[in-house]
Amino acid sequence: MTPFGYIYFMPLDRTIAALADPTRRELIRRIASQPCRAGDLARGFAISRPAICKHARMLKQAGLIRAKKSGREQIYELAPHGGRAIQELIVQLEEVGRFWDTVLTAFKRHAEKPS
Repeated sequence: MTPFGYIYFMPLDRTIAALADPTRRELIRRIASQPCRAGDLARGFAISRPAICKHARMLKQAGLIRAKKSGREQIYELAPHGGRAIQELIVQLEEVGRFWDTVLTAFKRHAEKPS
């Protein structure tokens, strides 16, 4: 761990970037309920299958999903630590939210204090 926590925050940054897109969030939602073949995963989207594969690649790079080869097909599933990474992100964002609630409440009290 470096003094600035870069090693710790790098996966968090990747998780945030991966989940920033609504298409990738929907892919995670589908995969979380059950493993999906690439063709099934792409079904129902208004974008091409290659575009879905690019989104899936980003989710894989973030460590949220993994792909297993089954013959000629890819089967996508939630990575063993993927759910935990998302939960850790939620905890971090809640902490940031509490920090800003505290700061903004203090600022409001200061701004509304009679001169």
